[in-house]
Amino acid sequence: MLKEEMKKIWRPGMLAVLVLLGFVYYTMFLEFHIHYFPNGPQNAGEFMVAADLVRESGTRMTDEVKKRLTQMLSKLYAEADAYVSEFAYTKQYGLTTFEEYTGFYQNAVENVAGGQAADLNAMYADAMRLSAYLTSEETGNIEGRIYGAKSILERYDAAVAGETEPDYLPGEDGEPGREYFHAQETFYGSDEAWRNILPAQVTEATSDYLGRLLVWQCLSIGILLSPLLVRDRMSRMRGLQWSSRAGRKIFTVQLKGALLSALLLNLFNLLLFGGLFLSRGSGVFFRCGMYSFLYAAFCWPNWTYGIWCAVLVLLGLLVSTGLAAAVFVLSRYSNNYIGMLLKLIPVIAAAAIFCPKLMANGFYFNNPLYLIIPLPYVEGAAAAVIFLAGVVLCVEAARKQGGMDLLEA
Repeated sequence: MLKEEMKKIWRPGMLAVLVLLGFVYYTMFLEFHIHYFPNGPQNAGEFMVAADLVRESGTRMTDEVKKRLTQMLSKLYAEADAYVSEFAYTKQYGLTTFEEYTGFYQNAVENVAGGQAADLNAMYADAMRLSAYLTSEETGNIEGRIYGAKSILERYDAAVAGETEPDYLPGEDGEPGREYFHAQETFYGSDEAWRNILPAQVTEATSDYLGRLLVWQCLSIGILLSPLLVRDRMSRMRGLQWSSRAGRKIFTVQLKGALLSALLLNLFNLLLFGGLFLSRGSGVFFRCGMYSFLYAAFCWPNWTYGIWCAVLVLLGLLVSTGLAAAVFVLSRYSNNYIGMLLKLIPVIAAAAIFCPKLMANGFYFNNPLYLIIPLPYVEGAAAAVIFLAGVVLCVEAARKQGGMDLLEA
């Protein structure tokens, strides 16, 4: 019976609809995070330098790693000097080094912004051409990598000197709250977890992407499962099922089929869209801690980036499974497709509002859900509540189903 119910769920027409909607959703909400991560040449340069440091020197920034990064910066300057001196538009200005280009670029921008003579527009255009060249794939984004190396060195020196401005939430009367003491104990203790190398754009882009992906998981599951029991009611299948002993157990079989289908669809979405995001190279930071001197926002757990990603995926599975159970129950009490649709739309709309807030910087102090309900690990509690609510709905529906007679079915 389970196999037959699975066939009713996974119909070719429904799969075609999911593929079409999935492509549209990917184009509108997911593609940007894949094609433009990291976003901008400066962020991309910092990402590239940090990734090289992790590969070559490990996950923590130390004074020894700082020396290597300083040597790397010198090599980057030498490489940039060669690019500047060889570029066609620099010869007329006598530019031979990257430092000379920096001054030239700053003057060109300031002159145009200050409304200087129109004949300086040519110099500004040449400065823009050179900047585009130094941040292009042809030069390996050399300007962005120099910026990234300098930024990492500056923020590391500031962290060592205690000059950083951490992002704490104040307690009563503006005094440091429990977040402050937790951060001091967890990340500035004897193990010096603040030394982790993890660019801010990695965690921010990951959580934002997973939040948008979770919306699609909920939407696709709702579309896949909602017609199942409505179709049985409209074709008067329930009376036939209820007339036999095996048929009276069909609710449990259909529930198993629905939850199994939701799990399979979730796994497919995660493998496909999650794999596309990982293809951008963020996996190199899996061993790095969640909090880093490169990111001012603190978090409650001291996990690695890889464990954090796994936990966020688990939260998504709990939420989407709870929603699958709720959609199944709504389908059971819908007489037609229009009625089911009117019930499904508010559920998906609520998921579209809630899911990004659940995932955005999950377990960090600046998570939107935590800012509303300031309880540590509130994200996990919220996902568990949604999952348990779905379970309770299914158990209650199964109990009522067992007490029905043939005419009520």
